[in-house]
Amino acid sequence: MSAPGIRAYHMAQVLGRGVPGARVTLAAPAGSDLQAEPEFRVATYSRLSLLALIRRHDLVITLGFPPLSLVAWFGRSFVLDFFSNFAIEWIEVGRDETNPRRRWAWYEAQRQYINLQFTAADYITCNNERQRDFFLGVLQSLGLVTGAVYDRDHNLRRLIAACPHGIRPDPMPARDPALPAIRAHIPGIAPGDTVLLWNAGIVGWYDPVTAIRAVHALSRERPDVKLVCIGTKYPDPGFIEQNQTFKAAIETAEQLGATDKQVFFVRGWLPYAEVKHFLAQSYLGLCTYRTNAETYYAHRTRFSDLIWAELPIVCTRGDILSALIEERGLGVTVPEGDLDAVVAALRRLLDDRPFYDRCVANLRAAKAELRWEQTLAPLVEFCRRPVSVAAPKSERLLPLLRRTLGYLFWRGVAKVMR
Repeated sequence: MSAPGIRAYHMAQVLGRGVPGARVTLAAPAGSDLQAEPEFRVATYSRLSLLALIRRHDLVITLGFPPLSLVAWFGRSFVLDFFSNFAIEWIEVGRDETNPRRRWAWYEAQRQYINLQFTAADYITCNNERQRDFFLGVLQSLGLVTGAVYDRDHNLRRLIAACPHGIRPDPMPARDPALPAIRAHIPGIAPGDTVLLWNAGIVGWYDPVTAIRAVHALSRERPDVKLVCIGTKYPDPGFIEQNQTFKAAIETAEQLGATDKQVFFVRGWLPYAEVKHFLAQSYLGLCTYRTNAETYYAHRTRFSDLIWAELPIVCTRGDILSALIEERGLGVTVPEGDLDAVVAALRRLLDDRPFYDRCVANLRAAKAELRWEQTLAPLVEFCRRPVSVAAPKSERLLPLLRRTLGYLFWRGVAKVMR
C-alpha cells in the first residue's frame, strides 16, 4: 500500500472504533489480500460491482468518485478525502508528456475531474491547513461556498477539514544491529552498517540525485554509511517505474560506482507490514526534493513512519512537515539541491550523538499528537452526525452533470491524442 491504501486502512480502524453502531467496510480493488479486522469488514470490488457496493452504504469516503458512482449520489453522504493537492501534483506528473497537445488535453481532463469531485462532495478532508486554504479557493471559484453555506458554518470546517496523515498504532519492533530484515532483501548490507532510509517513492518532484551524491561523498570518510531506497515502483498498475527522476537516480548511482555499494534500491514496493522492520534497523531518514508549488502544498506521508520510528529526518525545506521538523527539532532541513548542506546535515547526525538523541526525544514527544484517532477526529465527528453544510444536492446537480460530462469529454480527447 502507498498513501491512499494506508489512509483508507487506518480510517477503517478508527471509524470502526469511533462511530458506535456503524458497520464499516474497507473496499479494496479486486485481488487485494487485505483481511477483515474487528473494526471493519473487507469487500473487494471491480468496475462492475462498485455501484452495488456503494448502494449498500449510507456514507462513502474515497479519494475520488468515478462518474458511475454518481448514480448513487442522492440518499447518502459522499466524503472526499483529497489528502494531496492533486491540482498541482498532476501538473508535475504531466511534465513527462512530450506531446504538448495531449498534455494540454490531459491537464484539462484532470481539472474537470477535480471540479466534479468537489461538486459531488458533501464533506471534504485534506492533509494540512495549506491544502485546506487552497481548496477553499477552489470551492469558492466553483460557486460552492454560498452565503447559505457560510451561514451554516462561519469557519467552514464542517465543509472541509484538515485531517493529517497519522502514525502507525502498532509498537516498534526491537532494534537489531544485525539488520536481518534489511539483509534478507539486500545482501550487500553488512552487520554494523549505518542505514540511511529513503522511505518514499521516486517520482518527478523528488531529488534523489542530491541524496545519492551526498551519501557517496560521505562514504569516503564513513564507509559504513549506506543509503537504502525502498520504494521504486508504486503499487498501482498504471504507474510507470521508468520516469525521468527514477532514471536519473539509477544513472547517477551507476556513474559514481555507488550501486549496491553505498546506494541500494529495493525494486518494486516494500509491503506496508515489512516497512516497519526496515525502519527499526535504520539510523535516520533522508529525503530530498524540489522546492516548488507541489512541495509547498505537499504532506510527505512517509515522514509519518519516520516520526513513528523516532528516526531523525534530513530533508529539503519548503513543505509543511519540513517546517515542523525545524520548529520541533526533529532533524535537519536543507536548501534545495545543496549537496554540501546535505553532507553537513548527515555528518552532524552521525557524529554529534547528543544532538541525535535530542532529535529522538523530540520525535517521541511529537508522536502523541499524530495518532490517527487525533488526526481523524473531524472525520469521526462528521460520520457520527453526517449533516452536511454543503449546498443542497438539488443545487449542485446541474453543475455536477456539466463537470462530469466535461471530464469524460476531455479524458476521451486526451486518449485519442497519441
